[in-house]
Amino acid sequence: MPFRHSTLLALLVLFCQGVSSGQLLAQSGSNPPMMLPQVAPNMPAEMPVEMFDSNAVSGPMSTNASATSNQLLLQQYQALQTSGTFQGTGQENASGENCSTCSGSGVSGYDRCGCNIELFPWISGPGSSDQWCVGPKWEVDAGGLIMFRDDADWNRVIANVGGATTSIGQFDPGPGGRVFVTGYNDSGFGIQVGYEGINDWNANLAFAPVAGTTQEFTYQSRLNSVEINFLPNVPSVWKLYSGFRYVQLDEDFLDNTRADRVLPAPADPPGTSQTIDQGLNRLLENRLFGLQLGGRRDAWQFGNRLTLQTFANAGVYINRFRREDIDLTVTTTISGDDTATPGVTELTESSSSFSTTTRTNLNDVAFVGEAGISAAWRLTPTTAVRAGYQILALDGVADGLTASFTPGLNSDTLIFHGLQFGLEYRR
Repeated sequence: MPFRHSTLLALLVLFCQGVSSGQLLAQSGSNPPMMLPQVAPNMPAEMPVEMFDSNAVSGPMSTNASATSNQLLLQQYQALQTSGTFQGTGQENASGENCSTCSGSGVSGYDRCGCNIELFPWISGPGSSDQWCVGPKWEVDAGGLIMFRDDADWNRVIANVGGATTSIGQFDPGPGGRVFVTGYNDSGFGIQVGYEGINDWNANLAFAPVAGTTQEFTYQSRLNSVEINFLPNVPSVWKLYSGFRYVQLDEDFLDNTRADRVLPAPADPPGTSQTIDQGLNRLLENRLFGLQLGGRRDAWQFGNRLTLQTFANAGVYINRFRREDIDLTVTTTISGDDTATPGVTELTESSSSFSTTTRTNLNDVAFVGEAGISAAWRLTPTTAVRAGYQILALDGVADGLTASFTPGLNSDTLIFHGLQFGLEYRR
């Protein structure tokens, strides 16, 4: 036989719709008949008191004016609970059938439709904005990054070239962004999709002119990562997870030598001058594919609003390395003014270029390890500001500066670290 829950559900509907305390008190003296859906039979034996507490941060009501009505609702709920209203195995559906016969699946015999009951099973947990499960739980973390990377070994270049330098620039902190979205449902696990990337690391080195030529080096670096993780939906604050990750590290090392332009003196016939510029460009792509294993500690709570979270992961990857060596020669010809045509300027400049490209593709084993810690200050039951520190280590990758001295893939270890910050939303 179906359970009779209309009185309880009427109170809950009034409560969730934010009825004012005056309206609640006015209706508490009578119970008008209402045709309402049944609640899920596996409702817990005790309703959290915070749901009726007007001072609770996560409660649906927050004004002191509603304190009296909240207490009244709690008393009426407890009276219904002790009157024997909630009975049964918790496995029946709205027609009195056992949930094992339902077409769906899920925890405690419930599928996504609550086993033909419109209301889903009762859930609770950090970040929940509602007391009834009306869909998957979502966590969205979006914000920015300010990351540092290993400095360029310019001393090696200076020793190789010789001569005096006019400027030495190291990598500045690289600005970037990150977005992580996690969804939990009744399947027993959650799926997390994340991206983070920095595309603006630049360093440079310039030498003083020698015999009318100037040599400059430019070092550019970019790091982007995409990952998909599977997280168990367990009550423990410590969670192990696994997933697939793709990391791409691009390293461009540009060596350019430029000759000073020489303007020929006016003559009849006009004279010409020729200069040759050279560029040696080393363009590297470290494309890492692999599986990672990790662990996270959901939250250390300090008071009602401040929480602390840590994570770490590591994995063995395949580095599908790609390299392009481009040798470029640009010849510039300047033709001077012709004195046979006074009053007319015939000064012209033309250039031609020639380049050769050598491509190298290799596969090698690489390692990726990452760890971080962050603090969240909760603004509302669903929203928080977050800031933290993280470190990322890549081993078995090639860097652009080393590639300028040696061919192929010369494995190196690079460290990236810095600040993360942004907004977090949980429901």
